[in-house]
Amino acid sequence: MELGWAETLGVFAAAAALFVMANLAARRPVDFNRPRLWSPVLVMALSLLAAILMLAHMVTLATGTPFRGGGF
Repeated sequence: MELGWAETLGVFAAAAALFVMANLAARRPVDFNRPRLWSPVLVMALSLLAAILMLAHMVTLATGTPFRGGGF
């Protein structure tokens, strides 16, 4: 399976939307009588990771060579 531009941009947009949703949920005041069912910080971290990976994949698609990083 190969991710083209459309799929990569779709995953990036979904990760960005999920990050915004989790950020809004994290900013709400805490109600100690109702515990949260999910951790907004964990969702933000995972969606940020997905967005960074999609950005690296966009660099790969744009240049035609695999993104290697820092070269360590």
